[in-house]
Amino acid sequence: MFQQYPQNDVNGPILLHRGRFRVGQGDRRVDASGSAHLRWLPSPCIDFDIVPDKPFNFDPYAVTVELPGFTTENVFVRLVNSGYSVNRGSTIEIRASAGSMEWGGEQSLLSAGFQIVNFCKFSAPGIAVSGDPTPMAEVDWTEQLPSAVPKTDMPAEQVRWFTTGTVGLKHDGWQIRLVDLPEPGDRYKHLKATGGYAFTHVGQLTRIDASAFSVEQAKEILESLRVFLWFARGAACALPIQWGRGVDGEIVWRQFRSPIVDGWERQYGSWFDENHGEILAALFDPFCRVHKDPNLREPLVVALHWYRHCNTQSSGREGSLVLGMAALDLLGALIVVDRCGSITAEQYDNLSGAKKLRKLLSALKVPADIPQSYEKLTGFAKEHKLPDACTALVELRNGFVHANKKRRRIVLGSSGREATFYAWQLSLWYQELALLYLLQHRGGYRNRTTAKSAWEVEPVPWSRP
Repeated sequence: MFQQYPQNDVNGPILLHRGRFRVGQGDRRVDASGSAHLRWLPSPCIDFDIVPDKPFNFDPYAVTVELPGFTTENVFVRLVNSGYSVNRGSTIEIRASAGSMEWGGEQSLLSAGFQIVNFCKFSAPGIAVSGDPTPMAEVDWTEQLPSAVPKTDMPAEQVRWFTTGTVGLKHDGWQIRLVDLPEPGDRYKHLKATGGYAFTHVGQLTRIDASAFSVEQAKEILESLRVFLWFARGAACALPIQWGRGVDGEIVWRQFRSPIVDGWERQYGSWFDENHGEILAALFDPFCRVHKDPNLREPLVVALHWYRHCNTQSSGREGSLVLGMAALDLLGALIVVDRCGSITAEQYDNLSGAKKLRKLLSALKVPADIPQSYEKLTGFAKEHKLPDACTALVELRNGFVHANKKRRRIVLGSSGREATFYAWQLSLWYQELALLYLLQHRGGYRNRTTAKSAWEVEPVPWSRP
């Protein structure tokens, strides 16, 4: 069975636990029966539905809820049935929510499984996988093609007629297998039609040498995976359900979290082309190395946070452009000053916004010209005598942040409004390239300024002759 906690319908609740709870106030405690569900709407959360075993007089604003055997975080009562009397001590129903719940956190594991919500459908060269994604032995997939499929001398990355939503990731002795859930076509079709949330993939984490590992070690690498999948999708996905098996093969650890997830109201584009899932395998190790670097981890997370909100337009297009320019300023400091060392931090800080961006683009081997297809942005730049993309983006950003009367006329005029969309897209392209450069990626990616269909990938600019 692929999922420990199957989801029958898109947006359908997931039963996580049914059993005993404890309700209290101060020193008093009352046993209760209840259940814990992962509910998606109106936003993802873990809900507790509880009924005390006997009447209990309490202040509904000071109730505590405990789940024996589990460590819980951020538990608070969200709803208490109003049809009760404190004086009579009526039996009532209590609803609470939790940020997380965990059982068996001190155990030693041989493998850890997890379910992924709202990651994009992808394909990669390989053999279709069915059942639980174990074991993870290396397979020469070209030797296992069906007889109906002709052999070829083409490199694996160009063979596209026999693909599967399966990819193996490796880093520092760890290996992870990601597998599409059964009938992915129906699931994504439903997500596209209704929006919302659904489990899309399942995965397994093990050590390459089959050695045991701690829960804390598993959490660390799975956190890197979660942030990596955010980066690939360009929007928030999550691993809200995780479990681990011990030496006897039994489940000895479970963790449930209330996830941050961007719904499927629309599919967000990014640098990752879903028909080239092998790029995930190529990038996972360098991503983890940067994510674990104490000097880079927090700046990377902040830059990805701004990139996600910019890409999903969570603050509107104008606000998204402002966030994108903030991300580029941060990424410029990481690359121009720290990585390339071409100027000092003090010199970088003294540059104007346009000159900072120009320095970053130079490091990325990207011309500062506005792309030819961005005619509206080109027209805006010519109208206001802005020499390149850097000055055009900074002019628009400043117009929204420092909105005096002169700047309002510029950014809120017809040409400014039309140019904002292209400036936003251009800022996303620059962010994606800067992040890939930070990861020292030298392979392919999807160029959002030129790609017109699936399959279109090209080398990153700094890897070209």
